[in-house]
Amino acid sequence: MQRSKNIIFNICFALNCLLVFLLFFQNKLSIPLWLQVVGRMHPLLLHLPISFLLLSIIWLIVIEKRNKENLFIIETGDWLLLISALTASLTALMGLLLSKEPNYESDALFWHKWDGIILSLIIAAWYAFRKEIRLSKRINITFAVSGFILVCLTGHLGSTITHGQDYLIEPILTEQANTSILLEEAYVYKDMVKPILQAKCMRCHNNKKSNGELNMSTEELLLKGGKSGKLWDLSEKEYGLLLERIHLPEELKKHMPPKGKPQLTEDEARIIYYWIKSGADFKKKVIEFPEQDTLRILAAAIFKTIETDHFDFSAASDATIKKLNTNYRAVYPLSINSPALGVDIYGAPFYNSNSLKELLEVKDKIVSLNLNKMPVNDEDLKTIGSFINLRKLNLSFTNITGKTLNELGSLNKLKSIALSGNSLTPASLNAIKHLPSLSRVYLWSTSLKQDEISQLQKSQKQFFVETGFSADTVILQLNPPIFQNETKIIDTPLQLKLKHYIKGVTLRYSTDGTIPDSIQSPVYNDHVLLTSNVTVKVKAFKPGWIGSDVAENHFYSAKFKADSIVYILPADSLYKGESKRSLIDLHKTESNNFRNPQWVGFQKNNLEAILFFKKPTTLSTVTFSSLVDIGSFIFPAVKLEVWGANELGKWKKLGSLEPEQPTIIIPSYQKAFDISFKPETIKYLRVMAVPVSKIPKWHPGKGKKGWFFIDEIFLN
Repeated sequence: MQRSKNIIFNICFALNCLLVFLLFFQNKLSIPLWLQVVGRMHPLLLHLPISFLLLSIIWLIVIEKRNKENLFIIETGDWLLLISALTASLTALMGLLLSKEPNYESDALFWHKWDGIILSLIIAAWYAFRKEIRLSKRINITFAVSGFILVCLTGHLGSTITHGQDYLIEPILTEQANTSILLEEAYVYKDMVKPILQAKCMRCHNNKKSNGELNMSTEELLLKGGKSGKLWDLSEKEYGLLLERIHLPEELKKHMPPKGKPQLTEDEARIIYYWIKSGADFKKKVIEFPEQDTLRILAAAIFKTIETDHFDFSAASDATIKKLNTNYRAVYPLSINSPALGVDIYGAPFYNSNSLKELLEVKDKIVSLNLNKMPVNDEDLKTIGSFINLRKLNLSFTNITGKTLNELGSLNKLKSIALSGNSLTPASLNAIKHLPSLSRVYLWSTSLKQDEISQLQKSQKQFFVETGFSADTVILQLNPPIFQNETKIIDTPLQLKLKHYIKGVTLRYSTDGTIPDSIQSPVYNDHVLLTSNVTVKVKAFKPGWIGSDVAENHFYSAKFKADSIVYILPADSLYKGESKRSLIDLHKTESNNFRNPQWVGFQKNNLEAILFFKKPTTLSTVTFSSLVDIGSFIFPAVKLEVWGANELGKWKKLGSLEPEQPTIIIPSYQKAFDISFKPETIKYLRVMAVPVSKIPKWHPGKGKKGWFFIDEIFLN
């Protein structure tokens, strides 16, 4: 046993001598390829010395202290320490070989290398003089503490080189960042793109390690690119190298992040794609994008808004809110379970200063105040200045002159103010320049000249000035109506149920695919019945307001139900649906998330299935309810077919359809594809859908096979 220990220690001693020699002559080292392979085994071995050293420390300091005369305990402690010394020297040697590869930042590598070698020497010395060290409790503890500190420091430096700064607490920092930033304050690059790069890219492309000579730590270095070139080029059709690499198949060597590393989610890839497509602006805020822009939609899922922010005040009682509501003033919670109140005042002939003063009862709870087109005067701003928690204020097209805007100086939490349609001067705006939280100012259709507005925007970088009018701006526009039907499936005549929260609105609808207008389209009432497949489009109208966006829902007729279904070709193993009957259970999902268990996905195989009926059934329409999510590679089928038979094998083609394919990436949506044919009485129905075999060149995933997702087949 002693002879074995001597041999192992001699090997350990020789390795440490070699380590010291190579350390002092490393600049003259030239590592052959086979030794590079040995060096790359460093990450595989490094956990052994850490584990054995920590176990040795516990054993020598705790176990041996209580069993000083037990030879077995002492012998075990010797072996633990010897194995620690051997594995530490091997790991340090492999690390030294690995350090000769390029792309590692010299300062971080220097300290990691020296710490690792010193640790190896200390453990070897601890073993060599273990008998003498055991005689002194102080020296024994000194070696133990030194070893523990060095192993922690070496490990920390190594993880920093490999994964970047703050790797350990990165999830916490990311979560804190996302929850502390409001959508109205968020920057696209700093708050959306950069966190993705930090989490998925900077472990290999940072100040301490720059694979491919690419460092992504700063904006300047991102623009510089690496040895393969710039990361993006807006003049190229595919926008350059970065998007190409992240959309390569994962098994390819050039795919980024490399296989085995945390991969980008679909939404993360979309954020990077749309940021680059929009011009890769490092300074642009999220709210500078239109509400229907994909980046704005993606941001809405990440950040809180003014309405959903956390508030530290208590809620008003239901009785108080009810008392403050009148025919011309709506007071309402901004979101479920939120104490924040929104106030909309309308009916200009009935407005007076008391309309505001009566709100002082809840002055600390009002977060949003809409006074658009009300005859608000300069004196009223003193009352508004009392609403200390106000975040959003709409004073568009009122009677204010700007002379008393200084009354709003106490609104330190105000983030958005609309002053459009008023007579203002550059001097009058000085009062709002210093509001600390202000991020957006609406100034279209004012008396200000364009150069005055430009000068204001140039001098005030903390907020964005909106100067253009569009019909979908939130200031004047009604919210879309709400569909209240609990189901979209029509098996018996279904009453259409619509609602709007603003009193006095008129809802107009269409069922022929046209956009409802305020004159010709029929007015909604509670007698509207739906009896067949139909897309209902609805808009809200009210005098003095801009009409709402279109609210749209498709209702699916289902006069017949198949008794069973058999797949000729299986669905993808990850997206098989809730059960084998998912496509015929008459359960329609509202979710556009393809991971919802009601969606059934096909990529490698076509959708091919047979629907069985116990009794002959006369059909004339088959509807495929599908999902389209271009950013996630989910396209309409290139071909849909239905076949009928009364005897298996004797199929008759009933109809087919080649759906129109998208040409750009847009937000996900659901789409019903109808195949109509002459009425046919059958016992068996065969359905087929062919996914896109090759995604087109305009898409980041060009050349890949597309997906087809479906949640229900409706029969009529």
